[in-house]
Amino acid sequence: MRVVVSLRARSDILGIHSYLAERSPVATDRMLLVRFSQWFDELREFPLLGADRSELGASLRGLLMDGCIAFYTVEAERIVIVRVVDGRMDVGQEMSK
Repeated sequence: MRVVVSLRARSDILGIHSYLAERSPVATDRMLLVRFSQWFDELREFPLLGADRSELGASLRGLLMDGCIAFYTVEAERIVIVRVVDGRMDVGQEMSK
């Protein structure tokens, strides 16, 4: 099963990168290159790993990853990362955007 990152999720990841890069560029690059890749590999192996978050959207699941929540759906042939949101944000409000 492959993992597809939506345009909105890519934008979220870039926003997280920009925010963190101001504080620690080295840690930021490591997080994006290594951690996100590891998380998405885990999802390939265990697509139902994330908690059911259907209260936020049909068939939506959420996986907590180092303070971020990756929201995704599982389809027949792929996993679609819909959003990646900072867990400290009002998730309901952010997902309604």
